[in-house]
Amino acid sequence: MKTFRLTIFGALASILTIAACQRTVQKELSEPQHEPASSQTTISSRLTTSGACNPNAYVVTLESRTPVGGNWEWVWSVENSNPGNGNNGTVQDLSHWGMQFGSCFNWSSVVSAAFSANGVNWTAFTPSYQVDPSQSCLTMPVLKFDFGTLGAAKSYYKLVMNQNYPASNEAAAYYKSGNITACCTFYFNGVGCLSDGDIR
Repeated sequence: MKTFRLTIFGALASILTIAACQRTVQKELSEPQHEPASSQTTISSRLTTSGACNPNAYVVTLESRTPVGGNWEWVWSVENSNPGNGNNGTVQDLSHWGMQFGSCFNWSSVVSAAFSANGVNWTAFTPSYQVDPSQSCLTMPVLKFDFGTLGAAKSYYKLVMNQNYPASNEAAAYYKSGNITACCTFYFNGVGCLSDGDIR
C-alpha cells in the first residue's frame, strides 16, 4: 500500500512539473523577444535621424557680439560638420541660410548685413525680412544670408543693429543645401528679445 501511494505521489509530482514547464515554454514563445540591437540597427537609426533633415548638419557659432560706434555688430560662422556629397552621413555644401526674429524684434533696428568667405573681406547686401520661396521648411519671414559653404571651410555672416539685443540660444533658423541634405530648421545662438533675460 505504501509503495502504491509513493507511485501515485511521484506520478502527480511529475505531471505537475511537466505542466509547469509547458506553461513556461508557452509564455516564452508568446512574449516578444528583446535582443540587444545589432550595430546595423544602430547605424540605420542614426541614418534615419540624420536623413533629409539633420539640424546638426552645420555648426553655427556666434563668433562675436561687439559694440561698434553706437551700434552692435554680430558675427556668426557656419561650418559643414561632415563635408561630402550627402551620402553615407556626409553633408552637402550649404547653399544659404536664414534666421527668424521674435515678435519683440524691431526690423528698423537693422543697420546692415554682409557675408564673407574668410571673416576679413566682407560683401555687403541690403537685408530684407521676408519669406524665402526657395525652401519649404520655414514658411515665415526670415533674414536670408544668400551665401553658402565650401567643403570644411567656415563662412562668416555679419548683422549690424542699432539696439543692444541679447543673445538667445533659442533663435530659430533654417538651412538650404543640395537635394540630399535638403532643407531643415534648427535653433542657434542668435538675436533674442530684451525680455528674454539673456546675457546682454
